[in-house]
This record gives sequence, structure tokens and C-alpha cells, in this order.
Amino acid sequence: MMTCVAQGLPSVLVESISLHRIRAFYAAYFAAMGLLLPFFPVFLDARGLAAGQVGLLVGLLAAAKVVAPPVIGALLDGRGAQDVRRFIVFSSLMAGMLVWLLQQMDALWSLAAIVFLFGFLWAAVLPLTDGLSVSISEAALVDYGRLRVWGSLGFIAASLAGGIWFSTRLDDFPLWLAMLMLAMAWAARRFPAPPPAAPERGGIRPMPWAMLGWLLLAGFLMQASHGAYYGFFSLYLADAGYAQWQVGGFWVLGVLAEVVLMWCWSGFLQRQVPRNVFVSCLLLAAVRWAGMALGTHWLLLGLLQCLHAASFAAFHIAAVTWIGRMVPPGRQSSAQGWYSAMGFGLGGTLGIMGAGWIVESMGYMVAFLVCAALALLALPAAWRVSRRSGPRSD
Repeated sequence: MMTCVAQGLPSVLVESISLHRIRAFYAAYFAAMGLLLPFFPVFLDARGLAAGQVGLLVGLLAAAKVVAPPVIGALLDGRGAQDVRRFIVFSSLMAGMLVWLLQQMDALWSLAAIVFLFGFLWAAVLPLTDGLSVSISEAALVDYGRLRVWGSLGFIAASLAGGIWFSTRLDDFPLWLAMLMLAMAWAARRFPAPPPAAPERGGIRPMPWAMLGWLLLAGFLMQASHGAYYGFFSLYLADAGYAQWQVGGFWVLGVLAEVVLMWCWSGFLQRQVPRNVFVSCLLLAAVRWAGMALGTHWLLLGLLQCLHAASFAAFHIAAVTWIGRMVPPGRQSSAQGWYSAMGFGLGGTLGIMGAGWIVESMGYMVAFLVCAALALLALPAAWRVSRRSGPRSD
């Protein structure tokens, strides 16, 4: 338990302040995502870039998500919490500086370099923070979901506020994004130290590459199955006749379902057999995508959007928790990094690219049906993940 003798504060208060810093980090990080996803392409277009150039720069952000987490994770494996915290602070500050430079550069090559470096630093810090949050959660200080949920709230707030502000002040996009990077650095400066790991009985455990590989494959296919949703859900709804405010409402409903699950049932999920959670989430994801392929009635879509709580939130909570328990303490950074890279990086990128080709050639219905098939295809891999909750359970 952390203490603050020099300042004369009780340990419970210090823990509360430190946990608030993690909540603030998640809120700022995903608020930045809430600005980047909808408004970064619009900002680039307003600067006069051609569609192909915009696609290149957005693609570089996606590529950074594949490369950065495992590379930085491997470099920080076995390093102390102080080194990890310093890296998060440094990366956040540098990312803020790079965002500010976006406004100053005109040449495509310089914009490409800045965008990739920003994406590299920004993508690297989330798995590190997730690893810390899982360690704190395992020490029974707080449910992981009740820390991570502040990221979802930040995403909602930034998306809504950005839609209002940037309708007339799009030039402010780099400024607001840089401010969020500074907020991340401020929060990370006072991250709590993770609880000390219990001594390994029987020596240091080897890296469970076989089990981890099955989880990485299941995570890759799960995120790939979101390709039609993340890439083309808004266009699908617009073609069905929905107004922009209605489209936004459906997106918000999905995130709200994620918020409710993280706040109310995160602890419950962390106590379940991981394999059962993964399989259940994949089955519900398949139902979600198949349902979207079959109709666009508002009631059907509303119910299917509530399944975002399973296809994203529950699967993610179970995955980062399983990694935290099954992977040796000195390899947490790289393991969480590989999960992020394979799922949100490679899976998300290839899923959207593949869905785009299918939509163009065969239509939205086929794209969502293929996504449902991808979720089902992940079931054997999820079934191979260990039944055990991990060495620290039971």
C-alpha cells in the first residue's frame, strides 16, 4: 500500500489521488481518439491534401498501432515502474509537440514523418497503462473496468464537443490535440507504483507463447470482424436514410453500453473463466454483425448496438486481465503490446481495408456477413485459451 508520510496524507487518500491520475490519463487518451477518428481526415482535407494523401497519412497512424506497442513493450520488459512512467510522460510530451508541428509543415514527406512518429508514441503508451491498471486491479484496489471506463466517457465528450467546436474552428484541431497530450503527461507523472509481484514458486515462469498465441489470434479476428462497423457503419446508416444526428446517436449508444458494462460488471468478468468469456463475446459479436446485415430498423440497430458491451468491452477486459495473470511480471509490457498490436493495430486495419473492398464490390450486407463469419472463425482459437483464470486466481 502506498503511503505519503512526508506530506502527512493517509494512504487511502494517496491511493485515491493516484487512481484519479490513471482515470485522467484514460479520459485524455480516448478524448484524443475521439478527435482523431472523425476530425483528423477533415483537418487534412481542409489543408488542401488530395484524397490519396489523406489516406496515406491516416494509414500511417494505423501502421504505428501495429509497430509501436510490441517494440516499446520489448524495450521496457523487466524495467522498473519508474522507467515505464518516465517513458509515458516523455512520449506524451513529444506527441504533443509533434501535433503542434502539423500546422507548420506543408511538404507531404514531412507531414508523413510527423504523423507516423506521433502515432508511434501515442500508440505505445496505452498498453503500458493497461498493464499498470491490471496490476492495480489484481491487488483489489479497484476494478480495471472502473478505471478504463473514463476513457469511454472522454471519447464521448470529445466527439460531441469536437463536432460543435470544429464546425467553425477547424484550425484549432492541432491545439486541442496537443493539449490532450499534455494532460496525459501530467496524469502519468503521478501514476501509482504497481504492487510488488508475488515470488514465483518453482522459479520464474516461462513466457506462455502457445496460450498467448491463441489469444492473439482470437483478438486479431475479433477486431477484424469490426471492420465493416468501424469503417462503414455511418455510411450504411446514411444510405438507409438516417440523419446525421441519428447516426451519431447510434454510435453514442454503443459507447454507453460499453460504459455500463465496465462500470457495473467489470469485477464479475474478471472472476470468470476467460475462455468462457471470449467464446461468449465472439458468439454475440457474430449475432451483432449478422443482425446488421439483415436490416436497418431503428429498434434492431439499437439492440445490436448494445452488444458493443460484449464485442469490445467484455472481450477487452477479459483479455488484458488474462495477460496480466498468465504472463510473467517481467514480460507484461511486451505481452500487452502484442495484444494491442495484433488486435487494435493489425486486426482493425486489415478488417477495415477488407470491408472496404467487399462493400465496393458486393455491398454492405455481404461485408457484415463476412464480419460475422470472422467472429465465428475465432471460436476455435478462443477455445484453446487456458480455462484457468491464471496463477493468481483460485
